[in-house]
Amino acid sequence: MMTKELPIQLNKDPLLEALFEVRFTSAFPASTVLPGLLFSKLEGDKRIEQLAVAQIPLAIRDADPHLRFAPISRLIWKQFHINVGDNNISIASQAPKYPGWLAFKDAINEILNILIEIHIVESVQRYSIKYINLIPSESLEEQVSFINFNVTLANHRLTNEAFQLRLEVNEGQLVNVISIMSSAEIVLPDDSVRKGVIVDIDTIAILNDVSLETLVGRFDDTRKVNKIKFFDCLTQKTIESLEPIYE
Repeated sequence: MMTKELPIQLNKDPLLEALFEVRFTSAFPASTVLPGLLFSKLEGDKRIEQLAVAQIPLAIRDADPHLRFAPISRLIWKQFHINVGDNNISIASQAPKYPGWLAFKDAINEILNILIEIHIVESVQRYSIKYINLIPSESLEEQVSFINFNVTLANHRLTNEAFQLRLEVNEGQLVNVISIMSSAEIVLPDDSVRKGVIVDIDTIAILNDVSLETLVGRFDDTRKVNKIKFFDCLTQKTIESLEPIYE
């Protein structure tokens, strides 16, 4: 684990998207009532979109593990996208509108408090915090050099080849799913294109049927673990190239 001080900000921020998700049990599919209730209770500009999965019958969604947590509708609220499924809800914010962790956490807690108020959630199975970053470069050799790893496979050392890597790292009650992919090409909201290596850190807390009330306000430690794992994935030279700011 990284022992050096963590930056509080990066002048060259590689963030693409931040996402929080909670999965739960409820007496009925949350997608049938939650979008409308959130729309009525959240203040500010907002609109609801139905997603393609909404056309699939509930019985089929329940039977297919790939669809069980798929978003059915999306509420666009301020700079956040709130995706609602039958058994889950996620809150996402994309660059360049991501407001920073403190404001993102406040939005998460506001939505969770609404869920508590309307008594829709029976118990929580897991929650996760996921940050997706893209470090720009068109050179495969440079993309490989960005990552804090040494890979040799079949007597071949990775130096300038395209690659994908997925690793699950347990840390106490958390599971960090680290996904790294070279040669990525992303179209940003302003229609500009960014090419480089994706560093995707998904930090998952597996819970034992806890109440929703126990979650509110407890995400700072999970976010810190996620942040540490991101910087652990990078070489010191890569971190310096992102122009870190420290307290």
